[in-house]
Amino acid sequence: MDRLKGKVCVVTGGTSGIGKAICREFIKEGASVAALALPDALSEGIEKELTAEGGTAVFVPLDVTSEEQWLEAKEKILKRFGRIDVLVNVAGIFVGGTATESSFAAYRKVMAVNTDGIFLGMKTCIPVMEEQGGGNIINIASEAGIAAIPNQIAYNTSKAAVIMLTKSAAVDYALKNVRVNCICPGRVYTELVQKILDNAQDYDAEFKKLSEDRPVKHMGRPEDIAHGAVYLASEEAAYATGTVLSIDGGYVCP
Repeated sequence: MDRLKGKVCVVTGGTSGIGKAICREFIKEGASVAALALPDALSEGIEKELTAEGGTAVFVPLDVTSEEQWLEAKEKILKRFGRIDVLVNVAGIFVGGTATESSFAAYRKVMAVNTDGIFLGMKTCIPVMEEQGGGNIINIASEAGIAAIPNQIAYNTSKAAVIMLTKSAAVDYALKNVRVNCICPGRVYTELVQKILDNAQDYDAEFKKLSEDRPVKHMGRPEDIAHGAVYLASEEAAYATGTVLSIDGGYVCP
């Protein structure tokens, strides 16, 4: 507890799945949290939900592909909290398909959200961190950024780019006391996975397939990724920058 006491943490995609789990764990560790996402049904009541057990959280609407909205979000956060200590870039989308099956528009949309969104988040928040003497960025990539998974060329490519965005920023800002790391989650049981299961012809068979393609033979939980984010955001990871932390049940080991 209190590993993030007094920190102001900004989390994109903070209203669902991994992003919401990270917000919850950060609040448990004493942080104040700004949950950023597109306004929708998931964002309604998110502040009350996140703070049900105490702590402080605000919802800030954001399209991560818009530089203008990033700047507006930054000003709202600074007006409320006065600083930004941690940025966690979680927001992302998935589109399947090979190079010949995928439309260029779909490819560009995946790259815009998954890669441009992270670039804009860092571009917006790093100057704030530099001015206040330091900060911490955690980018959410994927096992698909390390090991090419069939039939998802756009997603694989976007997540590989996230890893290099992380490493590049880590070396660029190391002397500015801004640490930049990334987490590569494996398959995590989120709303997206539940939709896949609900649409499957054979629910049990699909669940087994999604669970048993990794050495541990089961999917992860959003909290598994959130615990890794807490570590990277805390002073326990003070010497870690440019780190690629795989939390994937052993998927990329073989």
